[in-house]
Amino acid sequence: MTNLDDEYTQLLRTLLPPCPAWDEEDPLIKGLAPSLAQAHQHADSLMIEINPAQSVELINRYEKLCGLPDKCLANRTQTLEERQRVLDAKVNAVGGINEAFFKKQLEILGYPTATIEQFQHLDSTPDPTWGDKWRYYWRVKIPAEANKAKLALVDGATVDLNTLNKLAKALGNDAKFSETVINVLNQKLAKNKNGADIPEKNLFIKKPRFIII
Repeated sequence: MTNLDDEYTQLLRTLLPPCPAWDEEDPLIKGLAPSLAQAHQHADSLMIEINPAQSVELINRYEKLCGLPDKCLANRTQTLEERQRVLDAKVNAVGGINEAFFKKQLEILGYPTATIEQFQHLDSTPDPTWGDKWRYYWRVKIPAEANKAKLALVDGATVDLNTLNKLAKALGNDAKFSETVINVLNQKLAKNKNGADIPEKNLFIKKPRFIII
């Protein structure tokens, strides 16, 4: 039992009526105390969940309330840390509709080199499909290097971390590895031919091998 279990056990014993009908070692007390201790610990963890940057159990509810994931990120798988960072920015970020504010949001999303282009100073729209509200449009430009840097991690990682590259090399960099395996299995020797279908029989005899079927 933990210290918290002991404390709740003592509390329950104190609350018992002073009569011989109740035994301080009653199984009900021993069974109820750990449940109360667990509920206590869960309440403590919920205090941490209040902070969106640390939310785990409630993060799905928080995201629903905040309209997340954003449409711009809907087709991209996010890690828990990335979800927490975006949620924290959505709830706690202080700012307004200005370039500095949105650049800060882009930095939080992992694009510190992104730039923003505005059009309110132009005499005509740069894109007719934007309609009559084009002066209020902003365009975010994310350099190609920002995405290349993430993709380069597979080959650029350290030897210990470069697991994907090792797997690819082990499979012969064969993009259709499963299909290759199936083709090889389809070409295996037939049992009912007693070796009649062995290719290059002389070479096979010189180099004996184990075949697992």
